Amino acid sequence: MLFIIYYELDPTLDPADMLTAYQKIQEAEVEFEKWETKGWYITPEDWGVAIVESDSVDDMMKNAYQWKLALPGFFTKYNVSPVAEVEQAVPVLAKMMRKFKK
Repeated sequence: MLFIIYYELDPTLDPADMLTAYQKIQEAEVEFEKWETKGWYITPEDWGVAIVESDSVDDMMKNAYQWKLALPGFFTKYNVSPVAEVEQAVPVLAKMMRKFKK
């Protein structure tokens, strides 16, 4: 399944601390069952999105926890939601609309 992760970073954190947290995560070598980062983006305003593919709730939890443990307060917001291409979502919506028009 594809997921979108929307996050906001604490703008008061020192960028050096953020890099140290990233290094801690790399060194920890957290094992994921199935985790593929399709894209990972950040803006100059300290927010960003990532698109990941995963079938494991544990992996979704591990991803969030590793950042929180490496640098408490790293995120001020962290939202995860399944995502689909519009071409995939529209037929589902159309089918649901028919069910509710009965």
